[in-house]
Amino acid sequence: MNKEHVRMIITEQFLAEREKQDSPEYGEDTKHLNKFYIGHPDMYWTVTLSEKVGDVAKAVSEKDTSKLYNQLIQCGATCMAWAEGIQKRNIDRRIENDEELQ
Repeated sequence: MNKEHVRMIITEQFLAEREKQDSPEYGEDTKHLNKFYIGHPDMYWTVTLSEKVGDVAKAVSEKDTSKLYNQLIQCGATCMAWAEGIQKRNIDRRIENDEELQ
């Protein structure tokens, strides 16, 4: 298996986790926030990502490779969600300022 194949598998798993995170089954109703729950402020993401990194550290200390892998996927998807939120804020700001979107 080559590195591109491995990266494709991991990318698909990140995207699947992002879909899960955006679903109501993830634990919170997301409709009240700015169309997507990615509308949270940066402090929310800092706390959420710190919690996910803690879960990664716990899996490392338990020497549980399967759990570690799953926690890394969740951590990566959380980073993606935060980046989506920043991107959405930038787009919203450009729209509000009547700037051209590129």
